[in-house]
Amino acid sequence: MQDKTNHKTIVLTGATGALGMELLPRLLARYPDMDLVAVVRAVSPQEAETRLARALDNPELLTAEGHRIRVLPGDVSKPLLGLDETTAQQLAASTEKLFHLAANVRFSASLPESRAGNVDTTQAVINFSRQCRDANPERFELHYVSTSYVVGDRQGPLREDELACGQGFWNAYEQSKLEAEQMAVEARREMPVTIYRPSQVICLSADGRVRKLFGFLEFMKLACSGRARISVLPARPEVRSDMVPIDYVCDAIAYLSGEPDTLNRTFHLAAGVARSLRLDEVIDIAYDIIRRRAPDVVSIQKPGFLPPEVFEQQVNGGQIHQALSGLLGIYQTYLTYDRDFQVEETMQRLARGGISLPPMTEVIETSVRYVVEQHFDAAAFQRMEERNRNSLPSGHGGPAELVK
Repeated sequence: MQDKTNHKTIVLTGATGALGMELLPRLLARYPDMDLVAVVRAVSPQEAETRLARALDNPELLTAEGHRIRVLPGDVSKPLLGLDETTAQQLAASTEKLFHLAANVRFSASLPESRAGNVDTTQAVINFSRQCRDANPERFELHYVSTSYVVGDRQGPLREDELACGQGFWNAYEQSKLEAEQMAVEARREMPVTIYRPSQVICLSADGRVRKLFGFLEFMKLACSGRARISVLPARPEVRSDMVPIDYVCDAIAYLSGEPDTLNRTFHLAAGVARSLRLDEVIDIAYDIIRRRAPDVVSIQKPGFLPPEVFEQQVNGGQIHQALSGLLGIYQTYLTYDRDFQVEETMQRLARGGISLPPMTEVIETSVRYVVEQHFDAAAFQRMEERNRNSLPSGHGGPAELVK
């Protein structure tokens, strides 16, 4: 591949992730006079290119825009992003924008694992960014993708200009992302750093596609697989769980990153309470779609809601299958109270660029249809129904169980 180090360059980490694969083509479109270098975890250039091609929805992009895209094998948790010194120096000399998306997003990860994937990588990126700043002192910018859930267990209005307010955390992911964002904010003393905080990113709004299921979509996969009977959720039905589509987040990042008045600011890329659906509305939409797909012989009952503390008592009492409670427990804290992310100013700013959040009712419907089309197992539902009819006495298994 030809040397492109003399061109103005965008560096992107996390290009093979759900956000990265969608942001990459948007950055190429937003900055037509710049090349893009994707640093991909791999041991060889061939492996790095293969990983990126597999991740992209449109792998032909690597051919059509190949003259502008360079894929480097590296490791963003290591010094110089895992690049050799010569390559790192050449890359830093041409880099004017660095987008750091690589992260460990598993809510179930331990704190050391989360820190390795979020804090250590951010430190390595900031260290490399200093080289980029030294080479391009008037032009370099760092763009860091955080999460709106750095708020931890705080409630009430949650502003973009707030960060560490003495909050506790529901999981190691939240804590490690706050620690990483604190480092990014501190780096503003040395260089421009713009921070983006998405809420729960669920799917593409047009067709519901998503690479990895998170949040309620993971629950929907289980619910439509025929492997589980889920009669209750550890949630409050009136809670509005903040979710946004991938394209909204990536359109926003690409647009805001090119506006001169957005440098050194933090943006909530969230729906906000007023635009988020109640959980009981989400469940109604989801189960209506599942029922339309299920065979006539199968009875699909949507789950009810239990206060989280009652649900926990039933788990401890053995009334709810531990495997199922484990999955639901990962997301339980996002189902028990509203997160009031302040989004109006950012949404007004995005509207000037023609970017708006699509109606979330439509997004939820589209996302559920996608999951059902991919994972609905009619035969498993029929086996479950047969087992219930012939093998289990009434009331067996309690309010929720896994069906083998």
